Amino acid sequence: MNDESDVNLQSELIRLRDSNAELHRKVLALADANAYAAELLAALEEAQEREAKLVRRGEELDLQTRLDLVMQHERVESRLVELVASELLATGSLGAKSYVVDMLPDVQRMARSSTEKAAGEHAVPDCSVADDAGLVVVDGHFAIPIYVSQRAVGYIRLEVGNTDTTWSERWVRFLGSIGCQLGMSLHRLRVEHENERMNTELIVARDQALEASRAKTVFLANMSHELRTPMNAILGYSEMLIEDAGLMSSEEVAADLQKIRNAGKHLLALINDVLDLSKIESGKMTLHHESFLIGELVQDIVSTIEPIALKNHNRIAVHCPAEIGAMYSDAMKVRQSLMNLLSNACKFSQNSVIDLVISTQSHEREEYVSFAVCDRGIGMTSDQIAKLFQAFVQADESTTRKYGGTGLGLMISRRLCQMLGGDIRVSSELGKGSTFTIELPRIASAVLAPSGLGGAGDSQSAANSAIKTDVIRGGTIRGEAIRGTVLAIDDNPDALDLISRSLSKDGYRVIMATSGEAGLVLARSHRPDIITLDVMMPQMNGWQVLAAIKADVHLSTTPVVLLSVVENNEIAMALGATDCLTKPIDWGKLQVCLDRLLPRNDPDRILVVEDDPASSELVTRILQKDGWKIEKASNGREAFACMEASPPSLVLLDLMMPEMDGFELVARLRTHPTLSKIPVLVLTSKMLTPEDHARLNGRVLDVLSKGTTERNDLLEAVRRAQATRHGT
Repeated sequence: MNDESDVNLQSELIRLRDSNAELHRKVLALADANAYAAELLAALEEAQEREAKLVRRGEELDLQTRLDLVMQHERVESRLVELVASELLATGSLGAKSYVVDMLPDVQRMARSSTEKAAGEHAVPDCSVADDAGLVVVDGHFAIPIYVSQRAVGYIRLEVGNTDTTWSERWVRFLGSIGCQLGMSLHRLRVEHENERMNTELIVARDQALEASRAKTVFLANMSHELRTPMNAILGYSEMLIEDAGLMSSEEVAADLQKIRNAGKHLLALINDVLDLSKIESGKMTLHHESFLIGELVQDIVSTIEPIALKNHNRIAVHCPAEIGAMYSDAMKVRQSLMNLLSNACKFSQNSVIDLVISTQSHEREEYVSFAVCDRGIGMTSDQIAKLFQAFVQADESTTRKYGGTGLGLMISRRLCQMLGGDIRVSSELGKGSTFTIELPRIASAVLAPSGLGGAGDSQSAANSAIKTDVIRGGTIRGEAIRGTVLAIDDNPDALDLISRSLSKDGYRVIMATSGEAGLVLARSHRPDIITLDVMMPQMNGWQVLAAIKADVHLSTTPVVLLSVVENNEIAMALGATDCLTKPIDWGKLQVCLDRLLPRNDPDRILVVEDDPASSELVTRILQKDGWKIEKASNGREAFACMEASPPSLVLLDLMMPEMDGFELVARLRTHPTLSKIPVLVLTSKMLTPEDHARLNGRVLDVLSKGTTERNDLLEAVRRAQATRHGT
């Protein structure tokens, strides 16, 4: 019994132990589950916190994105601040109930900035470390300060319901950063607006300057007529009075008139410089390229400049290779530039030699011709050289006072050379002299050289091939004596042929003699009205023939015109010659000379169309004195009526006139059935544009410029026009 009970108890104990072990296992398992649950709860809480942070960050990024768009695209300051404030109000998590924008006037901004600095406050919160110091609490509102260039320009006042610690930690720094960003945006806008204002002012100023330049150009173009017209009268009348005074042997009066004429020419040169500058600046300076021999151009320039050199007892020494050849460029512009350099060298030197050195060199496979003008004058410093090519500026004021001048010449010369594809260089040493060098391409850029342009050898061989070898032996008569008889004495048969052909077509009977002895025989037998005489002849030269003519009682009053390869005016006049022309002969000048010595018996009628009374009277007197019959009209309408009533043989026309100008008159003439063939010669002071030239091209014979056209030039042009009319 006891054994059985023990067994039962033992079995129950084992069951209890197993049950306790199972319970213990369950308790342990439950403890593990609770620990895991706690871990899960902690992880969940952490995830929720991270989610909340991400949501807040997303809201802030969204707000920042919207603010960036506003600050990038809005261009009006007041609207920009309002839009920023509106975006803050629209952000629900910020908790703003309302806002007020308070922008300070400029005076208040300056006063507040001074107060803040005096109080030791931070004027500008750093955008990256904004804190509570960047915000101001005013009447329960958070005021976000807006700073531009270290000055408070205004505030955005936000009414916020909940401003606990959590809200402050989240928003205070962010709102301070927004204030900084808004301030920088306002600063950028103000800079942009200021730049736009300045650009607008610059555009207006540029337009005004362009308009002023255009008005100046138009003014100078119009003034060219107004200035050159009276200058033409001054020069023309002084030239006529000088000639009259010479005939009356009034040397004192002639000297005074010569001073007037020289002063007028100087004034005209100044006017032309200003007008040239105007044409260059307005882009209306045109180029006229042609082929010309460099040596001939230099010789012509030096002969023209020699009187200027002699005033200061200077001498010009030319160093030009015989094989220098030809150029294809604008000969007039080259001449003008080189004349200016030589004139300056003569002006700034005394008792000296001025060297003109012509040479060639190649740059980048292009050949250039150099004209170096070397003087031993006053020289210049480097500072003076820097001012040389500025308009209206000379080296220094003392130079201007002593030597005069406008300072335009060098500037114009350089601009002309640049237009021709070259430039002017200068080197100088104070007190030792200066060297100005013009470098120009032998063939003007962008222009094809004409065929046959080569060295001097080509031109010389062409000239030599044109020389004939036949010799006229004895006297030969050509033409009929419609206007008179001319005896031409020259040992060169080609020269005689040219003289006879030119003069016989103009109505002269020409007797030709190939030697001085034969010329004297023919002069005594034919008693010519005029004698043309070559100087350089074998056996009996021109001086001997002239002396024999003046010694002959029957021939002493016969006008003798000397033709020479060099100028010998003083000797010729001293021996009794009437005039002296330089070979090669300028046929126009020869015809003018003969017309003056032998006026027409039945002169052709010329219509002078000119509105300026002084100019009209001057041209009339010049032409009448030369034997022409003159009629006058003061405008195109009056001239047209006059021509319809009685057509003239030639029209001498001004362009700038009231009622009907010269352009309109020419156009009407060329469409008229009976007046279209009347030759027209233009004499104007207007600066002709390419459009003006196009309107006149093919409709007029020639265009002469008032002021630069002298008496002989005018008569020569009239003679050429009449020769054209008569088909000669």
